[in-house]
Amino acid sequence: MPIRLDIKKKLSVSSERVKSVDIHPTESWALAALYSGNVTIWDYESGSNVKTFEVSELPVRCAKFITRKQWFVASSDDMRLRVYNYNTMEKIKDFEAHSDYIRYVEVHPTLPYFLTSSDDMTIKCWDWDRGFDCTQLFEGHAHYVMMVKFNPKDTNTFASASLDRSIKVWG
Repeated sequence: MPIRLDIKKKLSVSSERVKSVDIHPTESWALAALYSGNVTIWDYESGSNVKTFEVSELPVRCAKFITRKQWFVASSDDMRLRVYNYNTMEKIKDFEAHSDYIRYVEVHPTLPYFLTSSDDMTIKCWDWDRGFDCTQLFEGHAHYVMMVKFNPKDTNTFASASLDRSIKVWG
């Protein structure tokens, strides 16, 4: 028998499209990446807008919390990554990361890394303890890489999904 879930809260954001959402592990916050180029933090308990960041003039495809640093990282259609402190609203870093759209960002659960996947058919590993250096490049897909996900049982491995009709496990 399928599980039935009821909608607890419905949040409305003025934007053409919401491209991604992430949930904070301790606060009642939803991080929304918007087609408008903004990233918004919503309190889903109160329904209020906590903060809005003007990230890019182009759509923001993905935004993820990095809670142990009180940051979020956002990828936009200008092929750039931007990292913000979500408490102070300070921009920590802004850099070109790929040669085509960045589809997804995945934060490592314990190490100072995050992965990005892109329409340039690559996956990159970024280390924020090394000034956001790209420490590894993963190649092997023949089309856009839509998503990457760390394995929760073995965080030294991850899977990628591509429009080349494949899922690859790396590690």
